Amino acid sequence: MKKISLAVMLLVLGATAAYADRGEIIISPTYEKQKKNNDKNDPVENVVGNGIKISLEGKGRIDDDVIMGIGMGLMYNSLKVKGNDINSNSGNLVAIPMYLMLGTGADNGVYTKFSFGISLANGSVKWTDKDGGSGKIKAMPISGYAAAGIGLQKNKFSIGINGVLAPRLKRNYSSPTKRYKGKFSDGMLSLEFGFQPTYND
Repeated sequence: MKKISLAVMLLVLGATAAYADRGEIIISPTYEKQKKNNDKNDPVENVVGNGIKISLEGKGRIDDDVIMGIGMGLMYNSLKVKGNDINSNSGNLVAIPMYLMLGTGADNGVYTKFSFGISLANGSVKWTDKDGGSGKIKAMPISGYAAAGIGLQKNKFSIGINGVLAPRLKRNYSSPTKRYKGKFSDGMLSLEFGFQPTYND
């Protein structure tokens, strides 16, 4: 099912980019920090990671200043659990967001965009603590995707800020004295740099 969805999205993205007013390659360095569990006795302070997101987006004008488009990205983040007396291995998170876009700014100048779709994800990170407990944070295979961005575009280049609702994650922990599990999503803010390879003066 994932392979079929991916193939269909690639075909739609390719067709959209071919006929779009603006088709861009967007590169975004990312820094992710997952929220602490609500359990006040939990020694985990946070889960942090650095990575990169590369996206292809095609958008076209549907009104004087209104755009509509489609996009698809590949996001990679390394993950590490931080906290007192925590022993964590190195983990990673890989996600493929596929989304529709609505926004403003079909020409040079300020642009805005709102994206919504789905995200296919995989990856996890594990840890142990001094109390003999062990935990794991794992990406849910399919979850929703939402983002909002604003920036400037000039000819073939663009630069902006994008806020993303990160892929949904599952968290489990167990020790001789307690255990818990839950699901959560956190926001991620990043710069994005765009390049339109087919731009002509």
